[in-house]
Amino acid sequence: MQQSTVDFSKLRILVVENHALMRRLLHEMLRGFGCQQIELAHSVPEGLKHIYAESFDLVILDFFLGDLDGADFARHVRYDESCRNRWVPILLITGKPDHYKVLKVRDAGIHGMMAKPISPKDLYWRLHALVSRPKPFVVSDNYVGPMRQRSQFSSSPPGPYRHTAAPMPEIRHQRTAVGADEQIFL
Repeated sequence: MQQSTVDFSKLRILVVENHALMRRLLHEMLRGFGCQQIELAHSVPEGLKHIYAESFDLVILDFFLGDLDGADFARHVRYDESCRNRWVPILLITGKPDHYKVLKVRDAGIHGMMAKPISPKDLYWRLHALVSRPKPFVVSDNYVGPMRQRSQFSSSPPGPYRHTAAPMPEIRHQRTAVGADEQIFL
């Protein structure tokens, strides 16, 4: 199977991170990947201003962002039908990926989670996977976000997938080429 190439120079990325040093580090990594259109926000309200005003190809955010966290941000984006970035891939980065946080992030409709410290190589391949292998979306009464199952939809284009009659898809626990921590979100 041939690996698709992602042109990072054409991607528009929003980074929502409250620590200035981490914002700068992520910005420099993204510039190193060739990204030229990077917006930075330091809080959920500032991130939401960007997400409603502009279109993005990816969002990278921290979990701890003050009064509201990264899952609150994602839930707001996913459940607001008027949000132009409702289907944007979201990657959450956190220093403490405990069980509670993993479940909260998964249920908020976030595509994946990485634990700090992150390496440029791991971030590159995670972002590459989010763009090159988009997942269809589930819209149900209790969940809006990427489908966790890939098997029958592996070649489907991104976009809303109505899922109303059956329960939420089963979460598969398996290793992938993208990284062991993504197994929670497949």
